[in-house]
Amino acid sequence: MGARELKNYTYEDYLEIDGSTPDDERYELIFGEIYMMSGASREHQDIVLNIAFLFKGLQKKKNCSSVIAPFDIKLECDGVVNVVQPDVILFCEDSELPCCVCEVLSPSTAKKDKTLKKELYECFGIKNYFIIDPINKYVDKFVLQNGTLVYDKCYAQEDEMFIECLDETINVEEFFV
Repeated sequence: MGARELKNYTYEDYLEIDGSTPDDERYELIFGEIYMMSGASREHQDIVLNIAFLFKGLQKKKNCSSVIAPFDIKLECDGVVNVVQPDVILFCEDSELPCCVCEVLSPSTAKKDKTLKKELYECFGIKNYFIIDPINKYVDKFVLQNGTLVYDKCYAQEDEMFIECLDETINVEEFFV
């Protein structure tokens, strides 16, 4: 087999690549491009665990469940199948459609999280999208309105933030403790 193009991968190509690589290698397929994922920093993982722990406590009151990466979610957008591994995923009311997705920025993923993934989550109809900056300790919140993820605002550590999926207000500092 010859060299593969870097673009226009199909879901079948993704499955072939994913099935032929070591178990510790992770990939995402976004709009026909394959992205290899690197390991996360300790600070990144601490924030992921803080968010998951917070969601776990709040979801008991709701019909929700949360998962953390690595966990593939398959999202079809405009007839194209995508596979991503968000840092934290919250499912409420529907076990296939995430209600909320959280991405903790890292130098290698920041651009993709702020552009391609936001576009994908918007296309798929995800209600809440949170982009967490571990260095400056803030959260950019997006809310789905009429099919568009609209920027709500930037929440600092000292702020409270409403999470529509859970119908709960949280202290943002709990993401960073």
